[in-house]
Amino acid sequence: MRFDPSAVIKTKRLTLRYMKKEDVHDIFININNDKEVLKFFIDKYVEKEKDMTLDKTIEYCLKAERYLFAIELNDTHEVIGMILQCSTPDKIFNNSEVGFAIGKKHWNKGYVTEAFKAMINFLFSLGIHKVIASHLVGNDASKKVIEKCGLIYEGRRKEEIYYHDRYFDVDYYYILSSQ
Repeated sequence: MRFDPSAVIKTKRLTLRYMKKEDVHDIFININNDKEVLKFFIDKYVEKEKDMTLDKTIEYCLKAERYLFAIELNDTHEVIGMILQCSTPDKIFNNSEVGFAIGKKHWNKGYVTEAFKAMINFLFSLGIHKVIASHLVGNDASKKVIEKCGLIYEGRRKEEIYYHDRYFDVDYYYILSSQ
């Protein structure tokens, strides 16, 4: 897979492009300052925008050669969320896990499904063999998105993640490039 941080994915309503430091306001408003969004998306709550930064996350993903895309509305150019590679594929494990989050005011409009389908096609076009997605058990919205995108349930890992002072089981799904 050849990593290209200048890659842009266009859909009918969205543009997926590499996250920029200047996206910090929209990410703060839509994700990191909303406890309801952070109920299942594993990131830290930030109370004041002046305490918010994307610098380390962007730097880490660039160094690890992982795509960290802002989900931007084509009509307003607002960054409403993010979709990212949670793992870097290599020669042995030619797979990649994808994660996503979107601001609450944009829920139930099909944006994440649209972005995730585009991300799957993008990763397959780069030669990825298997795309993986997971959700904390209880996150029915993410489960619906994953299933709408054609991923197949693979299994549950018990008490996989410690978040909000408790352990969560995690359900895993996959789709193969040959499907």
